[in-house]
Amino acid sequence: MAAKLAKHTYGKHRVRVSKVRRPRTAAPKDETHEFVEVSVDVEIEGAFDAAYLDGDNRAVVATDTCKNTVYVLAKDDPMTSIESFGQTITRHFLDEYEHVTACHVMLEERVWNRLLDSPHSFVASGGMTPTATVRQSRGEDPQVAAGFEHLLIAKTTETGFADFHQSRYRTLPDTDDRILATDVTAEWQYDGSKVDYAAARKAIVDSLLAKFIDHYSKSVQETLYLMGAAALEACSAATEITLTLPNKHHILADLARFGMENENEVFVVTDEPFGYITATVAR
Repeated sequence: MAAKLAKHTYGKHRVRVSKVRRPRTAAPKDETHEFVEVSVDVEIEGAFDAAYLDGDNRAVVATDTCKNTVYVLAKDDPMTSIESFGQTITRHFLDEYEHVTACHVMLEERVWNRLLDSPHSFVASGGMTPTATVRQSRGEDPQVAAGFEHLLIAKTTETGFADFHQSRYRTLPDTDDRILATDVTAEWQYDGSKVDYAAARKAIVDSLLAKFIDHYSKSVQETLYLMGAAALEACSAATEITLTLPNKHHILADLARFGMENENEVFVVTDEPFGYITATVAR
C-alpha cells in the first residue's frame, strides 16, 4: 500500500515573551510601567511537502526562526491585547513567506496586577488565564477566538439538584441547598467585525460572573446556558460561546458518627472524579 502525506503543520510552542510598556517621559524609576507576559504557540502551513517526503529543507522556516519572530514582533507591537498581538504574528508570516498558506497562533496571558500603588511593581494573578487563537489563511481575513481558563468560582447556597433520573444505580439524593463550585473554561468566536478586544473581553467576563450569582441554580447545565446567553447579549461581536463547567464536588461530611449535626457547614472537597458539563451557546 502506498502511503501519502495527508496534512502537515509545524512551528514553535510555548514561546514565552514579556514586555514592559514604558512611556519614556522620565527616568525609569519615575515612570509608571505596564507589564505584559504571554505564552505563544505558532504553527504554519504551506509548501513544505518536500521536507517530509524527500528530506529537502530548503523551504523550511526553522522553528527557532518562529521563536525569534515572536520576540522581534513584540518590540514594535503595543500588545494591548493578546488577540491583536496574535493577528500581528499571523500577518507577518503570510507577508514574509510566499510559500506559507496559513498561520495559526494560540496565546495564553499571565496576568500581572499592580502591587499596591507602586508604578513598577506587580504581583501575578493566581486566577483566570486569558487565552486567544488567531488563524489566518492567505487571501482571507483573520479568524479570531478568545477565552480563558482556570476561573475558579463557587456559590454556597441558591443552588440545588433535584428530580433527576431515577435508576437502580442512583445513590445521590435530591438537594435544594448545596455548594456549586466550578473551574470555568470559555472560548467565544468573533464575527470578523472590528472589535475592541479588551473591552469585549471585560464585557463577556463581567456578564458571566454576574449571571452566575443572580439566579437560583437548578443544575450546572441550566447555569451554563444562562451564563452563555448573557455573554452573547453583552457582546454583539461574539457569535457563539463554548463553556465548560466541571462540577468540583463538595460533599457533606458525615459528622453523625461523632455525635454532631452537620447543617451544611463542613464538606469533603474532592478533585476526582468530577462532573463534566460543557455546551456551546450560539445566536
